[in-house]
Amino acid sequence: MEALAFLFSLFLLSIDGFIIGFIFGLKRIRIELSTLTIISIFTAFVMLIALFFGNVVGEFIPTYAIKVLSGILLIVIGAYQLLSNPPLYQPSFLIRLAIIINIDGLAYGVQAGLAGRSYSFAFFVGIFLFAAIVFGVIQGNTIRNSFVLRYLAVLPGSIFIVLGLSKFIF
Repeated sequence: MEALAFLFSLFLLSIDGFIIGFIFGLKRIRIELSTLTIISIFTAFVMLIALFFGNVVGEFIPTYAIKVLSGILLIVIGAYQLLSNPPLYQPSFLIRLAIIINIDGLAYGVQAGLAGRSYSFAFFVGIFLFAAIVFGVIQGNTIRNSFVLRYLAVLPGSIFIVLGLSKFIF
């Protein structure tokens, strides 16, 4: 049962990465392997810090506040995307994206640290995120649905807003 909870946690932490990869695939934007590797390593490092922080002083941090902040940031980025429609593949945008992916992971990492989860969990989070983004890009590239392609300009912003709202619900 513990292994199933471990895999389920990895899956949940990788959903954002899959969706971001899917958006990149829909727009036919190529993500450099080095950029993807850096984002994954950064994610694993943030998770490692969050696990440590959860083990040491996590009892004093309201993880709900971190989750709310993550939701607000995703909604703001979605609204910005809808209003100004900037190109997704800019180094500064990818850095912001990596930070946003990790804000949510930070909250979970603190909780996992409180629960005494192993530090090896951080390594697996990085690997799963890498795979989720790659899988998302592949799936996005295979979409040929004319409805999706017609409304492609508003899709990324809308997805970010829905992801942000989901942080308040789940």
